[in-house]
Amino acid sequence: MMFKFDRKQFYTDFPLRTGLTLTPERRSALDFLLSKFETDPGLTMVRELAYILATIRWETMHTFLPLKEKRFNRNTNPREWERQDRYWRTGYYGRGYVQITWVENYRKAGVNLAGLRFVINGAAVVVNQETFVQNPDFVLNREPAYAICAVGMRKGFFTGRKLSDFIKEGKPPDYIGARRIINGTDRAEEIAQLATQFELLLRAATA
Repeated sequence: MMFKFDRKQFYTDFPLRTGLTLTPERRSALDFLLSKFETDPGLTMVRELAYILATIRWETMHTFLPLKEKRFNRNTNPREWERQDRYWRTGYYGRGYVQITWVENYRKAGVNLAGLRFVINGAAVVVNQETFVQNPDFVLNREPAYAICAVGMRKGFFTGRKLSDFIKEGKPPDYIGARRIINGTDRAEEIAQLATQFELLLRAATA
């Protein structure tokens, strides 16, 4: 199934459904994501898109843009700073729509996207298994960031769990459990609520 979304309806409903102001920056970011959803043959259910959008909203601090992970303050939050420092010092801290961390996950992204071609910083890049290991900031470009997010959640290369484990045709979605695709049970209920909001928003805007 290929999707087509009524942008006018989507953006009219967006503030009410999400509680977010529709700034020009958010609209531009969402335009890109909706366009990718409409051309991605690997995603066939509205609920998949809803959970991806909810994840992106949470992981990007509600901007819907690929970002660098925010560093904790060592003085005010030493425990989280120490946990984060284990991978931060390597340079493989969170980036992108889903904040991939650790060198092995940057390599998994390259392995699973191998052969795809992107234009990054004006140059053509054909992905191989070492592309994101050697150039971790490539993950901040929205084209590879989207591919990593969508393919990773569909195939399960982040944690071993994938969208189809929790979202199945004809069955109620397990939006709470779906957090295990990315990060265990961290903020699972909050993100599940966001997914429900996006499901209603996307269904209303499905042309």
